[in-house]
Amino acid sequence: MRRHEPCRTCASPHPGRDRGIVLIAALAVLLMLTLLSIGMFRSLGLGGRIAGNTREKAHAFSTAQSALQAGESWLASGSATAAVPCNAVSAVPEVCSSAIPQQTFYTAPWNFGTIFVPPSVTVNGATSAEVTTVAGSSGTSPQTQATYLYADPQYYIAVLGPDPANANATLYQVTALGYGGNPSAVAVVQSVYSVGNATSSIAPGP
Repeated sequence: MRRHEPCRTCASPHPGRDRGIVLIAALAVLLMLTLLSIGMFRSLGLGGRIAGNTREKAHAFSTAQSALQAGESWLASGSATAAVPCNAVSAVPEVCSSAIPQQTFYTAPWNFGTIFVPPSVTVNGATSAEVTTVAGSSGTSPQTQATYLYADPQYYIAVLGPDPANANATLYQVTALGYGGNPSAVAVVQSVYSVGNATSSIAPGP
């Protein structure tokens, strides 16, 4: 009896179906790779935005700290006078007797307080550019880089009254607002500062 060997070189009885299955598999792999690529790029973009926001928040905090220290330095210099009502933004430091609700400090922009322009700042309208010096490479001069602020920082000084721990000192509350490079990057810092006086304390205004 003659045995029939299977035909190893014969064409598939369904060539179109085979090619269709291969095409579907290739498209599925391509779709998977595309989705993975989109997810990776979105993750990288989100990471970049998070890093940028963190940087701007740190910049805003640093700017607010500078304004806070400026207010404290002005008090320590002995330039403070009697407290007066403060109802508008001022370019001149002043001690305020106006009662400001605490939550108001966390709403920017302020329509009160003293404007503070940090050193080495170029002001162009409502925008400031904080200029920092960067060491140059070997044989070159130092370069300057500008970090732009959305707006100038401000501080608000309110008199709290006599210092219970020092009969010849007055307590002041100094609150400062700082911006980063956009209106969403905002930081508010606050301190209570005691200023001594050998003869008398600064009395609150009317």
